[in-house]
Amino acid sequence: MSTKRPKRSIAQDFVFLVKAALYLLLGTLWISFGGHRLLPAGLILGFGFSQLDFLRIDRKIEYALLVVGALFGLYGLGITIQL
Repeated sequence: MSTKRPKRSIAQDFVFLVKAALYLLLGTLWISFGGHRLLPAGLILGFGFSQLDFLRIDRKIEYALLVVGALFGLYGLGITIQL
């Protein structure tokens, strides 16, 4: 007897995965002044977004993804906006 997962559960898993990827990508966003990354803009925006109810995953997971993304961005593996 095989047990099939309901479609709703699969959809919730997909939404979780997309939100996790967005938090990781958002964490990589840095603002650069004169060629040096100084302001983790994605980290600040991500902390703000984590307070909203419709983006709720688990706050600890959201924070961990943002910090890991910020570390990637600090080492040049992310999005940098030059001013």
